[in-house]
Amino acid sequence: MPVLKPSFVINTITQLSCFLVFSVLMNRLSLTHVLIIFTMLMLALVAIKATHFLRILKRMKWFFLVMLLIFAFNTPGQHIQGWDYLFSPTYEGVASGLLQVFRMLTLLAALSLIMAINTKHQLISGFYFMLLPLQSLDLEIESFAARLWLTLEYVESAKTLDKTSDKPQNFLNQLKQFGQTNNTPQADSCITFKMPVFKLIDIAVLVSLMLLSVYVLLKAYK
Repeated sequence: MPVLKPSFVINTITQLSCFLVFSVLMNRLSLTHVLIIFTMLMLALVAIKATHFLRILKRMKWFFLVMLLIFAFNTPGQHIQGWDYLFSPTYEGVASGLLQVFRMLTLLAALSLIMAINTKHQLISGFYFMLLPLQSLDLEIESFAARLWLTLEYVESAKTLDKTSDKPQNFLNQLKQFGQTNNTPQADSCITFKMPVFKLIDIAVLVSLMLLSVYVLLKAYK
């Protein structure tokens, strides 16, 4: 996967902070705004030739279809005209279903973009230093970082299996093959956490996120 490293790219901690705030504020965005953001993210993924999002979309297509059907047939509202069957979808249900589907697609696209422009070490270091203040609550941040490392190792191994396999496999077969090819003990790995460098653009983005969060909270409690 290509890694984008121009000088104007914010560091991993800032990117993850943006994703966190963006995820919280996603429920306040309309379908039009979500579609605009989703289109911008797709253009960015195409520009850096990142295909990870397309693989996720292919594997989760039935999940999104079921979600859309659940909202369409279970949301009260005006029934769609011309539907001759006993159970009829509603306009409000279809709109709500599309909104929820594209919200999830947008979050997945944003996460795929973060994964595409960062290495595995950068992602783990970013999560580690973001969660480091939680050590005061007796949380094992090192254990979380180790589990995240193993998860990313599995993702890379799964991609390798997809490339070497002659035919597409479902998720259960991938797990079975992954277990068969990785049942031998390996040498211990050492994970080194490196604090990302904060540039002026990172500070500006973080301050903007704080001001935006305060504004949304004040507006919500008015």
